[in-house]
Amino acid sequence: MPYFSHFCLYFLLCICFAFSKPVFAQDFNTAQRQLSELLPLFNQAFEENNLSILKSAEYQKKLKKLQATYTKYNAAHFDVADSIPRMNNEAILIALSGNFHKPQHIFESLQLEGEDRQFVDNRAVFELLAGKYGAARSNLMFDPISPSAHANMLYSFGKQKNISEGISFVDRASGKNQGAKWHYNAALLYELSNNTDQAVEELNAAVRQSNDAAAYRLLRGDLLMKTGQDKKAVKDFEKVSRRFPKGQIRYANALLSLNQFAKAKTVYLKYIEDKNREFKAKAYLGIAHCNYGLQQFDEALRYYKLASSTMRESPALLSGIGNIHLAKHEYQFALSLFDRALKKDPGYKTAFLGRGVANFGLKNYQNALLDFQSAGDALNDKNPFFADIFVSKAFCEYHLGMKQDARTDFEIALQLDPRRYEALAGVGNILIEEKRFSEAGKYLSKALNYEKGYSEMWSNYGNLLLHFDMYEKSFQVFRKAIALKPTNLNAQNGWGVVLLENDKLDRAKAIFDSLVIENPNFSFLHNNHGIVNAYVGNRFEQKQQKQAADLSYNAAFKDFQMAMKTAPQRKMYNVNQGNVYRYWEKFEEANLSYQSYLDKSALNNTAVMYAAREMNKDAKYYLGVAIQIDSLHKVFQYNMNLLRSGKQKEMKKLVASTGDDGPYGDIGIKYSLDGFVTIYLYDYVYDTLTFPGRHFMPLPVETFEENYFIPQIELNFVPYSKKDRKMGTHKKVRYKSQKIKMPGGRSRGGTKCPIFR
Repeated sequence: MPYFSHFCLYFLLCICFAFSKPVFAQDFNTAQRQLSELLPLFNQAFEENNLSILKSAEYQKKLKKLQATYTKYNAAHFDVADSIPRMNNEAILIALSGNFHKPQHIFESLQLEGEDRQFVDNRAVFELLAGKYGAARSNLMFDPISPSAHANMLYSFGKQKNISEGISFVDRASGKNQGAKWHYNAALLYELSNNTDQAVEELNAAVRQSNDAAAYRLLRGDLLMKTGQDKKAVKDFEKVSRRFPKGQIRYANALLSLNQFAKAKTVYLKYIEDKNREFKAKAYLGIAHCNYGLQQFDEALRYYKLASSTMRESPALLSGIGNIHLAKHEYQFALSLFDRALKKDPGYKTAFLGRGVANFGLKNYQNALLDFQSAGDALNDKNPFFADIFVSKAFCEYHLGMKQDARTDFEIALQLDPRRYEALAGVGNILIEEKRFSEAGKYLSKALNYEKGYSEMWSNYGNLLLHFDMYEKSFQVFRKAIALKPTNLNAQNGWGVVLLENDKLDRAKAIFDSLVIENPNFSFLHNNHGIVNAYVGNRFEQKQQKQAADLSYNAAFKDFQMAMKTAPQRKMYNVNQGNVYRYWEKFEEANLSYQSYLDKSALNNTAVMYAAREMNKDAKYYLGVAIQIDSLHKVFQYNMNLLRSGKQKEMKKLVASTGDDGPYGDIGIKYSLDGFVTIYLYDYVYDTLTFPGRHFMPLPVETFEENYFIPQIELNFVPYSKKDRKMGTHKKVRYKSQKIKMPGGRSRGGTKCPIFR
């Protein structure tokens, strides 16, 4: 029997000893597993640049559970020999709670024997978290270097703003199958060194390895926006927007930059409906921009005010409000807003563009050009919505006499928007001044396809048609110009010329009689009035009404004299005056007048004068020179054929006998006194075409500069040493009973309980 009792006792001790080891391992593994479950959330706080995650309910619940597990493990298994592992483990728990400096101080006080890899890795992490980047790198270089250590090396260089050394490290360590965070940190180093293309390449690699990571797509989207690849950026932001509010705002901004105003507005409103507060002001600002893009200016202004109530006035906000005033042509208000924006941020280029347009509207052309120059690369010649700005800039250059620069900017505007009639008309202005009338007509004709309500543009086009003797077509053009603006003097002048060419002499005379009385200071009106009077004189002379003819010639001569007095520089009036001298047979005076403006028309008239006097040799000479100048001129060819055939006298009789209903409709032939066609030079003035401007400005879209490096935090508990604990017999402690003797009582004390039956 005693033998059996000893055997049972031994067996019980063995069982207890056998089960003591798994209990130790199980407690530690539970704590390590819970740590592994918590670390992704801890890393997420850095990946999203949002340390408030460490205060979230989910994180705090897991942290408290881990702390409880470790406390239990520590209570059950700690021994004095485990001091260093315990300090390591408690440093981890402190770091996980958000205190990053105390763990580093703890490790500074530890006297570590040897270089245990686990302690070194943890020490490097604590130094990174505490901002001791140089010390961290010395521990991170501990061989062999892990992939997370590589990423953390770049993190340390980036946080220290040691960009050049960081890039050198990237170059040395490249091609070693690095992780996603390595590529992200490398991308950010490249971006900070202004190598955006390489940065995007690194981010492409990061996204391939971790497709759902928000930070990689956000940074890549930001860089794509920066390089004008907004369509690609939209894809990155759209994917991230489904899970992250900051991605939602970026997505809306990218849509706004692509002028998808309605869609962007929907995303902004959804952000506000979700009651996200971090970017609420930016959302209001974005909605205001969208309303501006949809030309809902009052609604845009309301949201700009909402944005200003929740954020300080930013350059983007001030520029947005300034754009509304530009759209309403309230240039002085706009100018003051852009001035305020530039005071807040002298480098805000969008405000320079707005102020340039405001100065253009105020006719401060030189200041406007300085602003456009200061905008630099913000003046984008690839964005269709910049067409109006290039038109404004071109008109500034045009008014300052910089015609070639103006032509270049008008052409850029037309490349951005081929329907931009202001630019077409602007080029037409320049070509008219360069006397390239055929090309000018093509530009004005296109402009009139898109803008049919500008009277002066119609009258300019009509004048071009007059230049090419296209009287029938110009008839409807001037008619349209006068219908749009009855006071358009150039249109009335052209209308009178067309009536004259259509042999409506009396109507033409009535118009010019009125025009010269009301506008005595315009030489072209006196000149054209003189031509009408001259033709009226020709008509009287054909009817043998010599006295009436002379009265008309005198009136014409006075008109030409008044035209030359009003505008002495217009030598062309001498040609018309020479015609009157010729009718009066004052050939010397006529010849001197023709020589005062010896162009091809004067040559033709000189030839006609000699031909009428039967000086055919001289006539052929002058007419031949005129044909050399313009071989396709119908009048020159007609006169030369008539001169060579010698039938001018027959033609004179034929024309004079046909009357008003004859076959010779051309007024130059119909009222010819000698069979030849005499040329009169009409005068007309082109208006300088200007426009109020369709000031749809590029929207100052908010951009993000959230450049932050991301560490890779890997921490591990260090287990306590396993101990062989002796399993001795548990002695039962006997305590001596202390009985209290009451005075007068029996020696035997205590209480006897009754027995219940």
